[in-house]
Amino acid sequence: MITHVLALCLLAPLGRCAPSAAAVATGALYPERSTAPIVVVYPPEGLSMPLAESEFILGSVSDPKAPFFINGATVAVHPNGAFLAWLPISPGTFTFNCSLNLKTGTTTFLRNILINAPPPPLPTKPLAVDADSLWPKSDVGLRPGDWLTFRMRASPGHEARCRLAKRPWQDLRETGPGSYEGLQAIVPGSESGPAAIECRLKDGWSATRAFSRGQATVTSRPPTIAIVKGNAVLRSGPGAGYMAYPLAGTRLLTTGRQGAELRVSLSPALDGWINAKDVDLLPTGAASAPHAMTDSIHTYASDRDASVSIALNERVAFTIDRGDDPSALTLRLYNCVGHTNWIIYDPNDRFVEEVRWKQEATGTVAVLIRLNPAMTLWGWQASYEGTSLKLDLRRAPALAPPPASPLKGLTVILDPGHMPSATGATGPLGTREMDANFAIAQAAAALLTKRGALPVLTRANNDDEVGLAERSRFAVEHKGDIFISLHNNALGDGENPFSKPRGFSIFYYHPHSLALASAMYRSYEKHSPLPGEALRYGNLLVARLSAMPAILIENAYMIIPSQEENLSDPAFRGKLAEAITDGLESFLDAERTKQPQAKSLSRPETPLPKPAGKNILKPRPPSSKKAPSSATGQKRRPTMLHKRLSRPKPGSVKAPNPRKKP
Repeated sequence: MITHVLALCLLAPLGRCAPSAAAVATGALYPERSTAPIVVVYPPEGLSMPLAESEFILGSVSDPKAPFFINGATVAVHPNGAFLAWLPISPGTFTFNCSLNLKTGTTTFLRNILINAPPPPLPTKPLAVDADSLWPKSDVGLRPGDWLTFRMRASPGHEARCRLAKRPWQDLRETGPGSYEGLQAIVPGSESGPAAIECRLKDGWSATRAFSRGQATVTSRPPTIAIVKGNAVLRSGPGAGYMAYPLAGTRLLTTGRQGAELRVSLSPALDGWINAKDVDLLPTGAASAPHAMTDSIHTYASDRDASVSIALNERVAFTIDRGDDPSALTLRLYNCVGHTNWIIYDPNDRFVEEVRWKQEATGTVAVLIRLNPAMTLWGWQASYEGTSLKLDLRRAPALAPPPASPLKGLTVILDPGHMPSATGATGPLGTREMDANFAIAQAAAALLTKRGALPVLTRANNDDEVGLAERSRFAVEHKGDIFISLHNNALGDGENPFSKPRGFSIFYYHPHSLALASAMYRSYEKHSPLPGEALRYGNLLVARLSAMPAILIENAYMIIPSQEENLSDPAFRGKLAEAITDGLESFLDAERTKQPQAKSLSRPETPLPKPAGKNILKPRPPSSKKAPSSATGQKRRPTMLHKRLSRPKPGSVKAPNPRKKP
């Protein structure tokens, strides 16, 4: 489940027990029902939710034929006793009054939640300022060139101004009834320790003031250096979207702070934001700013991949962009200057066609990697070896020829989402998402094995604890060819479960996973009795796995009674297994049609001649004459090496002095 109702996993009422491993494998997933006449699974007692007109409530009753009402409205009950209702709510403390008319009498159950309403408008008089509205609400750090933001909610129609510490007062403009805003530039030489923003509201001789909860610090001193402790995320703004994934040891220049996030400079034109817990901060002035320089670039070949190794003098942040050309990647290095005079190709490699670089902007080096268009880029993995950045590029696996299934011999990583400490969504009868996910994975693994694949589950046992980051690492370590994460869905508070057809959805992240996601969606349309909710791009951790095609499947909705019941039916899980297996075969069949062509267009494997003298030559100038052809009719690619190289370890080939004019 990917929505923000993960707390559902914690809401199963007392009196229920988890299904056994045998039950998960063979049949019904929901546990033995409580003996209580009415059980409410969601929302939990005391839930605090944003203002909304309605909310869903789900659970079960002991007698599905008995009349059931919530707040006077008749609620339909599924034959197995499960119910899901969508009912009006009102701000403040709200009560769901559940009533079940049994033959022995009427029984009731109350569930109280809190609906947060927006604060009421402040009166014109007496003067009032909403202190909770003042910016900043958390501590911030500012530097010259930044703008100090003033924002407050107060009585409308009056004079307002703010200041930080002893800095000059800034007049505010009323942008709406009772909403005041203003900006003030931070100029060079500004210094002020942590201080709250002071805001004043004036009406003639009357005045009132308030101070912000967060404090602001202004400094012109040298910025600090942050060193990434482990794999981290750079965001495009505080709490905003992901933009880069710096590796451990990467140095970053911090230029500001907002709450728990640090602003870092990637280039003069690009900033990112990183969580402070993911870095170690060096003392101010203890180290120079990140300033990498590229040296020689090497390519290396292996049985299943090619590698591009870029020599650098320090670890810096980077991004990898697939772009519009499926046979090319662009690697951008930040806080970096290009000084590459030598690009050395491994003659055994037939995957990397060409490597180019350019200084794209101040502090940004773009390295373009062109691949053999007759081969499919299956995935990539970046890592640092010392300070050299190594990019492993995977080709499509060799697929079994017809009539065998293209799945034969492939390692398919099946990832049953969630685990005992984070069980996911919970259905009306108490079915836990982690149990449903595991049962689907088992069904898919059995069918994949029959088709010749080698399925591997990230949770070998249903009670295994496997973190999100571990799942991606597991897939790489087990040399997976394809990664599929299996989930079941729920909804966020205030979303109407009956507003549209609800069913399955497929998510991808990287462009090289789109074809797999598309094939899988078409297969689910064929095999699943549930409606499709469209193919979707999703910024999900497991979908961001780049080393192989990776997708996440939401198979059904845990909170819908009929779909919860479906998930406990082995026949339904068998249909999902068929959808997964046929979707994979369709995707691989399309790839298999390319492979004979790829073989005929690959570079000839005859050794290149070994001349006497130096092994580094200048590229041959372009000629208007037709290039000579090999015996197979393929034009031979010019190479920088005339001496065949065995594959050395990255960094073991000594390149010519990069400072010497080539």
